[in-house]
Amino acid sequence: MWDAMSEQPLRAASDGAAVFDRAPGAATGRPRGRARPLLGFTGICLGYFVIILDGSVLNVAVPTIRAGLGSSMAGAQWVLNAYTLTLAALLLTAGALGDRMGLRRMLLGGLAVFALASAACAAAQGTAALVAARAAQGTAALVAARAVQGIGAAALLPATLALIPHLFPAAAARSRATVVWVATGAISMAVGPLVGGVLVDTVGWRSIFLINLPLGVAGILLVRAGVAETPRRRTPVDRAGQIAAALTLASLTAGLVQAGSAGWSAPVTLGLLAGSAVAGAWFVWWARRAPHPMLPPSFFAVRIRTSAVASAGLMGFVFYGALFVMSLYFQQLRGWSAAGAGVALLPMTVGSTVGPLLLYRPLSERFGHRLLLPAGFVCCAAGVVTLALAGPDAPYSATAVGLLLIGVASTMAFSALTSLLMANVPQELSGLASGVQNTSRQSGALIAVAVLGALLNGSSPRQGLPAAFAVLVGAVLLGVAVGVCALRAAGTAGREHAGQGGSSE
Repeated sequence: MWDAMSEQPLRAASDGAAVFDRAPGAATGRPRGRARPLLGFTGICLGYFVIILDGSVLNVAVPTIRAGLGSSMAGAQWVLNAYTLTLAALLLTAGALGDRMGLRRMLLGGLAVFALASAACAAAQGTAALVAARAAQGTAALVAARAVQGIGAAALLPATLALIPHLFPAAAARSRATVVWVATGAISMAVGPLVGGVLVDTVGWRSIFLINLPLGVAGILLVRAGVAETPRRRTPVDRAGQIAAALTLASLTAGLVQAGSAGWSAPVTLGLLAGSAVAGAWFVWWARRAPHPMLPPSFFAVRIRTSAVASAGLMGFVFYGALFVMSLYFQQLRGWSAAGAGVALLPMTVGSTVGPLLLYRPLSERFGHRLLLPAGFVCCAAGVVTLALAGPDAPYSATAVGLLLIGVASTMAFSALTSLLMANVPQELSGLASGVQNTSRQSGALIAVAVLGALLNGSSPRQGLPAAFAVLVGAVLLGVAVGVCALRAAGTAGREHAGQGGSSE
């Protein structure tokens, strides 16, 4: 399946658009070391698996962590939010730095930081019997370690996707690897709650962090053995752009986090969101004037890239928003336990692994990536409408159908948008493209939880549910429209950006 080394690399792009993508910051030199694609790709997938697993495992462990540390609910929430905020704030910067410093170096450094921070999380002190000051110290230590975990995850996440074109330069092998990368995340997310529940109940909450150590070490060894360092772009580091991007994303994330607890009209929420808007405007202004911007505005001049990035944000909103709403639906409206809700969500989480592993490859070979993007959003729309029409009193079988449609179709669409994006950027910009895509997806998920949480918290769940589903329907229909735009853009990609580093398929 992975006879990538025998396939010829894609032909070099014509000179037309290469001026934007390759000069003056073109990569120089050859990759150092020997690449062993299968070995290295296994390490890459293991690194991606561990950071997704960490997030999905932790969701079921928060009540136990709170009890073990004697923490307040706000402190327990920051155990989750410290990681999310740091990750979202640094993803774009890490993606751009990977192209300049070397993707292999960023991946190895990120894995090492993540593993060490996981050990620090497990070592956080505090029990319910401790005095309040000691409990607060233990919570603060855990929150700080989680923030460092976010730094490590931000460093390695863009590199896991961006290294695929370097390991598999041929189009067919690159496409297969991209789908496996998507499936790795889906599998990790699906098994996370089950693994977390078993570990918390049998070993204790610290074990959910300790499992990251052997997985992280194995990933480091495999990457060191199988991945050659990528050429580095010789452009100056855009420090002002990095600061503006980090401030924009950190303020946006913090504002959304505060909106869920303090409300949308609270001064702290409005201040953070306004700060994000100001920093974002600064980022755009600077990118148009800087000699070597971190994110060149011309990156989005290629419509297929813009459509793929927008689709990532919308799919993040739809999938994680539906997961959030349905988790509350089963527990608050149907009165099921957390474990029961986890089992009820299996059609969605398991379906998200079936899409890329079993269905996407044969369908993409027959219809192409570009057609599967709007088709995935259409199927997601059918799933969301099914859930909205089922209502709280419908039999579970009707709800299961909607969950299955969303699970399968969401990762089909995500596989398509990822393949389209990575096929339409040159190798030396793969780190930046990966950072932009993951930032868009993460931001979509954060906005979904904040917006839908506000709708459901502002009234009884039964009253707020129709409004939440209406928002999800609107988002998925917008995704269909963006997918159609991507389909049209991919059809004319050759005329729009001849030689910009790949094909639309």
